Amino acid sequence: MHRQDWEREGPAANFRGVGPRGYRRSDERIREDIIDRLTDDPRIDATDIDVSVAQGEVTLAGTVEDRAARHRAEDIAEAVSGVTHVQNDLRAGREAWQGSVTGPGAPARAGMIEALESTSMVLGKTPLPADGRD
Repeated sequence: MHRQDWEREGPAANFRGVGPRGYRRSDERIREDIIDRLTDDPRIDATDIDVSVAQGEVTLAGTVEDRAARHRAEDIAEAVSGVTHVQNDLRAGREAWQGSVTGPGAPARAGMIEALESTSMVLGKTPLPADGRD
């Protein structure tokens, strides 16, 4: 911006985020900045969050306490200089996934399969006689 332009525009001009031609922030700097901000945020427990960055595209993976923390983590990552896209693969609510049939709750799934296999309603199976004989 030339001096005459600045005098005409005054302090209202906002060029935040406009860097020198060809400058691109390194992925490692972006990653460290996101990690620092997640660590400093009092509303997010970042213990189980993984952050990866490739060509300015950020991927958040792992688990957080709730949906609000999931969205907040995404907002924090998007606000970091140099980020072009955020892929939010965070799962909300550790406890909610424990009993899931499709998620990490494999014991619950195994129990459901066992219960289904013992009923006569599944795939035309006939129930076993009560005394164990045909």
